Amino acid sequence: MKKHILCKLLAVVILFAFSCRKEQYRAPAISGVTGDAIVMNIGDKMILAPTITNLKGNTYSWLVNGTQVATGEISYTFAATEPGNFDVTFKVDNKGGTDQQIFKIVVEKTIAVSIAEGITVPKCSVMEIAPAVTGPERNDYDYEWTIGDSVIGKELNLNFIAADAGTYALTLRASAGKQTSKFTRNVTVTEASYLKNANTLVEYLPSPGKNHNWSIIGYAENWQYGGENPLPYNEFLSKASELRKQVGGNNSLFLGGWGGSATFKFDHTVVNVPGKPDMEIAATHSNNDLPAIYVAWDKNKNGQPDADEWFEIKNADYGIEDLPEYQMTFTYDRTETDTRRFYSYFKWKDNQEEPLQGEIVTNKTFTSSKTTSGAFSTRGFFPGLNVINADTKATAMLEGWPSTFTRKGKRITKDLSGSVQFYQTRNIDIDLAVNEKGEPVQLPGIDFIKVQKVIYPFLKDFNDGNKYKDFNMEESRMLQVNTILDKHLKN
Repeated sequence: MKKHILCKLLAVVILFAFSCRKEQYRAPAISGVTGDAIVMNIGDKMILAPTITNLKGNTYSWLVNGTQVATGEISYTFAATEPGNFDVTFKVDNKGGTDQQIFKIVVEKTIAVSIAEGITVPKCSVMEIAPAVTGPERNDYDYEWTIGDSVIGKELNLNFIAADAGTYALTLRASAGKQTSKFTRNVTVTEASYLKNANTLVEYLPSPGKNHNWSIIGYAENWQYGGENPLPYNEFLSKASELRKQVGGNNSLFLGGWGGSATFKFDHTVVNVPGKPDMEIAATHSNNDLPAIYVAWDKNKNGQPDADEWFEIKNADYGIEDLPEYQMTFTYDRTETDTRRFYSYFKWKDNQEEPLQGEIVTNKTFTSSKTTSGAFSTRGFFPGLNVINADTKATAMLEGWPSTFTRKGKRITKDLSGSVQFYQTRNIDIDLAVNEKGEPVQLPGIDFIKVQKVIYPFLKDFNDGNKYKDFNMEESRMLQVNTILDKHLKN
């Protein structure tokens, strides 16, 4: 009986001793290590110090990519000396068990920027500068190009242009994550000779109106003194371009009624200088009858203003159009004569759901329709129409001038009663260019400019002040465009 009791006591002691021993050497546990990678840059240092549960009898070791780098420490300082991906493993052992956790570390490459040497470009000419930028693979790069304190670009590649010859210290700052790198390179801008005026007439799309002489380049009154140029379309463009190069001469073009436009080209790129107006346009219109101005930079350098290169310059009338996509189609019908007069007929129709339409009839007597040289004048005829036989009084459309054409654009309907037209100049700032959504666009400069009449005028009836007359096709409401000058050229 005593022996049996003794055995039971011995079993209890052994069980108690075993329990104490197991409690004393409980397996270690590591916490505080997430699965997210730690991003570092060259030169950075980071102390890795996880939380450890059950410290009794522990041994510690640290490994970097499988190679042991430290023992006996509960923290490790990782120094980023080279780029790459690193697994830093922390191991803990005791008699109760083992645990380990891995710190994932990404050491990013250092951003390096370089720009090619020997960059030379004529003034008023755009050159794309494409730097070499190496560094970490990230999608949060920011770029900033500066000359002195002026920011001139925020994209990787820079479309560089300068209005004056000289040497420019061009600096690119590239940033990504916590890194920033800068590089400066001198760019040489050489002298070049250009004309200030947008001389070349690229496209001429006037809208018909009563009595005007469409072959005139200059003052309307000069028709009788041989100032007319009744020519095929392409020859008219060339003649207008030639006359616009003459210094001090009048080289106006009439754009006519609503929708009439003309597109001009500079012989250089007009520089977009921040904070300053870049061009000056001289035109005849009232202050309530502002023309719409569109500009284009020849980005692809094909010598033409492509459809996706046009942007509008915001003015005081921007955004108030009542018909954003208005159209008027004109069709030459016929010209008749009797013993005394020419009678010219043009029909027109707009694009509304219930279209407005009508006919313009212009008549002029033979005796008052001849120039001082004895030639029949084109005054009163519509674009391209001319007397081709003085004896028979026969008329016809000259080559390249269509007999049916459509003018398109936005329409701003206005009461222009009392708004007198006069010759005036207006500044144009390329910084005010916007896309079709009205969003600002950053252009280095422009090569083409288009001027269009977008105001559709109504005037109060002189006999009944409660009524308004449509004055769109009246000669006194037509838009006349003269010079368009680059304000930055000093010559």
